[in-house]
Amino acid sequence: MANKKKGKEIFKKVFIILSGLAFVLFSVSAVVNMIMNPQTPVATDNQNSQGDDGAIAQIDREIAGYQSVLENEPENSFALERLVELNLQKGDLQGALPPMEKLVALNPDNEQYQQVLGIIQQGLEEEENPPTESPIAPESPPEGE
Repeated sequence: MANKKKGKEIFKKVFIILSGLAFVLFSVSAVVNMIMNPQTPVATDNQNSQGDDGAIAQIDREIAGYQSVLENEPENSFALERLVELNLQKGDLQGALPPMEKLVALNPDNEQYQQVLGIIQQGLEEEENPPTESPIAPESPPEGE
């Protein structure tokens, strides 16, 4: 009986040691592989612009999907919110305005919606009437001089 117990203990210790060694070797080999074969892609301007075009195309597809949802359910708040978000991601304030106005009309008590609507309207006003740069006023001499 004692020999069986001793055999099990030895087996457990050997198993633990082998498992630990396998883990260490696997980890070390992964680190060595990363060091020997670095995979740092060099992005060119052309690749970046293609990525931007792909992202905008993806946003346009999502917008079309949410617009089709709104054809069936014109008061779907989730679809309206997503339309606002996606248009803002594109930088299209004009496209974000109608769904935001509808959200405010559907939820007049929601202050967050009202704030976002105000921000969108302010952004549109700034696009239409960009602030004019005033010439720098000359500094007046300090008093007492």
